[in-house]
Amino acid sequence: MNRLIALAALLAATPALAVPTPVTVRVISQGAKFIGSGMGGVDIMLVDAATGAELAKGRVEGGTGDTTRIMNGAARGAPIADDGAARFSTTVDITEPRLVRLLVAGPKRPAGVEVAKTEVRWLIPGQPVVGDGWVVELPGLALTARREGGRVVADVSMLCGCPIAPGTLWDEGRFRINAWVAGKPVPLGFAGQTGRFAADVPAGAEWVTAVDTLSGATSAAKIAP
Repeated sequence: MNRLIALAALLAATPALAVPTPVTVRVISQGAKFIGSGMGGVDIMLVDAATGAELAKGRVEGGTGDTTRIMNGAARGAPIADDGAARFSTTVDITEPRLVRLLVAGPKRPAGVEVAKTEVRWLIPGQPVVGDGWVVELPGLALTARREGGRVVADVSMLCGCPIAPGTLWDEGRFRINAWVAGKPVPLGFAGQTGRFAADVPAGAEWVTAVDTLSGATSAAKIAP
């Protein structure tokens, strides 16, 4: 009996062994494809939601994925990522279910278009995040604006870098690009180059806004002199 008690005490005192738990993170642009290396990637950090302790960090890198699989409306829950779609993969060692906070920031290019987002979910020891992984949708558009003499010029793309141009899946006609002067919008028209919009705009304009009327994605940018 004493031996059994001693064995039970020893087992109780033995630390639980950490279980390697695979995690794959992907980031997708609102109304478009995966965000990856073409836009400088997306920074990722996984932290313990209770303690704030860092569990893993890195960068989502890779391609934007297969256009047909992503944009043709796959059945709910069906994977849409191919092997080349941008991702960050890591292994987290945990001994028990862990509520994990994911911090996402990107894309990293061009400067000034970064969007940040935080999500939480439970990780179960040894249970991979299945399907496409932990997929985060980043809202918005990649928008920069500048003044060229009397004109304001804006360059716009989806956050994945997908092109805005006539006849594409992101036809320029669905986008509303405006400079703002004294609280009133001045529309910028498509300037004949992928993602570029421009118009003569009176002095005093400080902001340009962009709206994708199909996906609902929006963005705003200060006008650089």
